[in-house]
Amino acid sequence: MKGFTARTGALCALTLTGALALTACSGGGDAGGTAEEGEASLSGEILFYDTSGGDVWTGLDETLFADFTEETGVTVVDDYNEASTKFFAAAQNGAVDWSLVFLPSVSDAQTAADNGYLAEIDTSIVPVDQLVEGSYSDTGIEVGTFGMVLAWNEDVWPADGEHPETWEDLYDTEAFPGQRCLFNNPQYGWTLESALLADGVAADELYPLDTDRALAKLETIKDDVTWWSSGAQSIESFENGSCDLGIVWANRAYTAKQDNGFPMGVSWDQAGYANSVWAIPADAPNPEAAQHLLKSVIENVDGQVAFGDRVPTPIPAATAGVEVGDFAETAQPFLPVGENVANAIALDAAYYEEHNAELTDLFNRWVAE
Repeated sequence: MKGFTARTGALCALTLTGALALTACSGGGDAGGTAEEGEASLSGEILFYDTSGGDVWTGLDETLFADFTEETGVTVVDDYNEASTKFFAAAQNGAVDWSLVFLPSVSDAQTAADNGYLAEIDTSIVPVDQLVEGSYSDTGIEVGTFGMVLAWNEDVWPADGEHPETWEDLYDTEAFPGQRCLFNNPQYGWTLESALLADGVAADELYPLDTDRALAKLETIKDDVTWWSSGAQSIESFENGSCDLGIVWANRAYTAKQDNGFPMGVSWDQAGYANSVWAIPADAPNPEAAQHLLKSVIENVDGQVAFGDRVPTPIPAATAGVEVGDFAETAQPFLPVGENVANAIALDAAYYEEHNAELTDLFNRWVAE
């Protein structure tokens, strides 16, 4: 089975000047058939296992999913779940209700595939050849690149004055006093990585993570940390004054600033970026409709841009010519593309797939101490 290669795919997309994807980076595939041939027989609904929710769901529902429903008559129904845990439990017990699952990380997707919980992508329907090479596998496609950035309250530290910019600043409680908001999970929150980078570890030596060193650095600010467990909670913590700086997902920072009017500043200096995955469960109740939804998302470049204007987690574009400037100006500073990610670092999904269970146990025990 061909596995996900998030690092390769993301770097290919991100190093192209201003482009989300170009056909020169795309790989092979067999995209046969026409929309009319398959879509006429589609019906019912797609129950979507959604691990993001909030503005991400609203953005999808009003752009890419709305377009799909208009094309086919098939509705997409949201079922928000904070993590992938419920899906794994249901898949293990053969009790899957969802036709499409949003797995928050590539390592989750690969684990699900390895356990036989995912159906193969039908390349006679889904044109994976139009995706960036490395951004898909036999069992799923990467649907969004999300950044993990340093964020701060600009009412406390204005943009035209001294403000946090680096991970060293995040861990400097004398220069920048106050509560820090961090994700209470070692994976895809840049919590351990930020500690190591702040402690002087070079970007190209970040993985495998030196967990003892990371936790020792985190210990220096532990009394000043407010932990968040969901994207919505991360920005709520800023908005209600629980913290003035921390690490958030860039798309959530955009929501805080653009939609809620919160003065959120962000820095991409050695920020992390990673990918989420959409996949079809092995026992999905409406798999054909789900295959056609993936097809629709890949081919609907205008819908991708419309979604990216609302939620800066770009989907690997299907066609050459989609540039950063095609997105709304307000979204551009929060998009993990172009100059924003000139020195950003890809999360090592393979490392987390192998070590996430032990990391989570170690991290949880440290937090509880």
